[in-house]
Amino acid sequence: MELYRIFYTVAINQNITKASEELNISQPAVTKHIKNLEDDLGVILFNRTRKGVTLTPIGQKLFLEIKKAITTIDNIENEIKICRDNNCGTIRIGISTTLVRLLMDYINTFYKKYPNIKIEINTDTTKDNIKLLQDGLLDLIICKLPNDLSKDLNFIKLGDSSYEFVANKELYDKIKQPITLLDLTKYPILLQKKPSNSYSSVKKFFKENNLEIDSKLNIGSSSLLSDFTKIGYGIGYITKLYIEKELENKELFIIETIPKTPKISYGIITLKNNILSTSCNNFINHLLTFSKKSNY
Repeated sequence: MELYRIFYTVAINQNITKASEELNISQPAVTKHIKNLEDDLGVILFNRTRKGVTLTPIGQKLFLEIKKAITTIDNIENEIKICRDNNCGTIRIGISTTLVRLLMDYINTFYKKYPNIKIEINTDTTKDNIKLLQDGLLDLIICKLPNDLSKDLNFIKLGDSSYEFVANKELYDKIKQPITLLDLTKYPILLQKKPSNSYSSVKKFFKENNLEIDSKLNIGSSSLLSDFTKIGYGIGYITKLYIEKELENKELFIIETIPKTPKISYGIITLKNNILSTSCNNFINHLLTFSKKSNY
């Protein structure tokens, strides 16, 4: 490519001295490079004259094709530079529907700061999003830390939360607290369905305490689980991060258990050894800045 770039510059200038000045390399070096290219191709590309150089017929044919290639490369480089300087491009994010709602303000402030950046959001399960990330179809995932993070993934922590058993006021007042896990199982329990991290977490939590847990209802999303819990359908097992407003508005109440429910980290997952775009790095730094102000 370097030889073709030199060939192109000499052909444009029709003079080796002018070409050497433009390329910022010595005249003998330019002459040597042209000779090397001619030797490699087995043809004469330039006619040498006292006034300079002119293309041979085969040199003219090569020049027309090289011009197309170099023009294409220059255009792509210019587009990349414009995109970099104007912070444009696309960020492909995998995130749960609930987390989208929680982070909507942060995403909105990022969009206002970088209006030329397009954000594509995929709301599949964390397991499905990880597969898409590994297949190169997503740039990053925002989620709770999976129980079994594979070695090819990198986790950037945004904050901590906890899993909690919660109930509405009527059911909460009936429960003597703190309550053991065994006594808790006497009440109707509402869980997220497989293969959610929440479901895996509660199963693991009870197994560590030599107990089994059965649920009255398995629900796909945390928002629906919260809704069913608020109407008194049962005790919900939900990440505290997802129900801060409900707790603040006293629509839901945390049940104190013995032992206490497990903690959980949430953050950003990226592929190790994968070079992220400037737009993606700006987005990650934006979330990290806001996470420091969070109370979660």
